Amino acid sequence: MGYIKIKKHSTVTAGTSAKFDLVSAENVGDVKLVSNDIVVNYLSGYKVTIDGSSNLVQADVDAVLGAIDKMNGASGAAPLLSLSSGISKTTMAAI
Repeated sequence: MGYIKIKKHSTVTAGTSAKFDLVSAENVGDVKLVSNDIVVNYLSGYKVTIDGSSNLVQADVDAVLGAIDKMNGASGAAPLLSLSSGISKTTMAAI
């Protein structure tokens, strides 16, 4: 199963060992910008919201899509993706 790694904001990682979050690259229905966050909707009926430490932009959506395209169905280590703003957290929820 392929995952993408998204770099966390430097102030978020202070004092923790987590320097990135993992987001699945499998069964993605769509990726879009919603209220300055990136939302990845999955065919399984779940979504992951990527919250930037400041506003994320369409170029960040394009970067996430490119990383998902590269890792979908691949194996091995995923490269670390840096967005225009480091992320503060990712959350999963039902659609």
